[in-house]
Amino acid sequence: MNILFIHEIDWLKKVVFEIHTLSELLSLFGHKVYVIDYESMWKRDGFFDFGSMRTRVINNVNRAYPEATVELRRPGLIKIPGLSRFSAIFTQYFEIRRTIKEKKIDAIVLYSVPTSGWQAVRLAKKFNVPVIFRSIDVLNQMVTSPLLRPLTRLLEKQVYSKADYILALTPKMSGYVASLGADPSRVGLLLIPVDTNMFRPAPDAGEFRRKWGLGAEDAVILFIGTLFNFSGLDVLIRRFPEVLKDVPEARLLIVGDGPQRSKLEKIVAETGMQKQVIITGFQPYDTMPQYINMSTLCINSFLVNNTTRDIFPSKIVQYLACGKAVVATRLPGMVAVISGEDEGVMYSDGVEEMPAKIITLLKSKEHRQRLERAGLAYVQQKHSNEKIAHQLEEKLEEVINQKSRGK
Repeated sequence: MNILFIHEIDWLKKVVFEIHTLSELLSLFGHKVYVIDYESMWKRDGFFDFGSMRTRVINNVNRAYPEATVELRRPGLIKIPGLSRFSAIFTQYFEIRRTIKEKKIDAIVLYSVPTSGWQAVRLAKKFNVPVIFRSIDVLNQMVTSPLLRPLTRLLEKQVYSKADYILALTPKMSGYVASLGADPSRVGLLLIPVDTNMFRPAPDAGEFRRKWGLGAEDAVILFIGTLFNFSGLDVLIRRFPEVLKDVPEARLLIVGDGPQRSKLEKIVAETGMQKQVIITGFQPYDTMPQYINMSTLCINSFLVNNTTRDIFPSKIVQYLACGKAVVATRLPGMVAVISGEDEGVMYSDGVEEMPAKIITLLKSKEHRQRLERAGLAYVQQKHSNEKIAHQLEEKLEEVINQKSRGK
């Protein structure tokens, strides 16, 4: 198959996640895979660099698997704030059309809506190419400008109603896309994948502990991910003295960066916990298993709001695949997939309750190990990259055959 993946993230700079792993695995399965992205993290190379409307083609790109061969096609844009995404609306349209025609695309896997989604479904219909939409977020809530959210929601309705099939991350996301016009008979579930060859239990070599000033006796509570304003870490850091009171050797290690970082650093300074709370910034993707394996337990402290309610953070399966117990806030989308401790996760009804849950697991090695074993078994059975990629491959073949029969 000739498969086109479309997303509105920076393929080269974005933290590696499923669009990288699934597209690259399909290339390793023998398919020809193309990607159209949006250079969302653009920077000007000098005062007179205002960008270009031309497409840049990069061959043999890979982020997750060194042997993978994906062709990245990056439409141009105007490098002026406010005009960059607006200009991309047009360059994305023309590049999607050109790629469908020139590369004889058999199917499209679509992740985006406002920047390139409506163009993709419109052009796919014109050229009789099936579209599978991958639903992993409530996209209108990911838009930073409140004024643009209603428009994004309208575009979501258009895309969901016209896609040939939608693969939702969670049952909650299935209900969400159906509420915006998707035909429920054309909505299915595709769990989040994890590379169980990369993310697996391994001894703590001590290298990363020493790098960040952590001792062998320290109990490391780990958070990995982008520091969005809904991370809940601001609340957790202020409550972290409760953990230290019961477990003085506890350390909170935050591996990531994002819009909330400066606020978190200010709280750490105000509370005088520079030695107990460490923020590393973004670290190379291939070091994530080492960070997880050096930890005592892992957390996800997301606040429950319109953005997070129906999602399933990918970090969860990475934690579990390394055999770590997880304490997480009770996101309904996540609970619909992982019910609780039988799959390795202890839920907290809010960030305020997390210190007590963390203390429980830090002080009970037996309880913690029971969760570790349960989570590892669950992930290996349900979430391996290869299993999920083959499920996507089968669904692509199915929608292509249905399209050819006029269904």
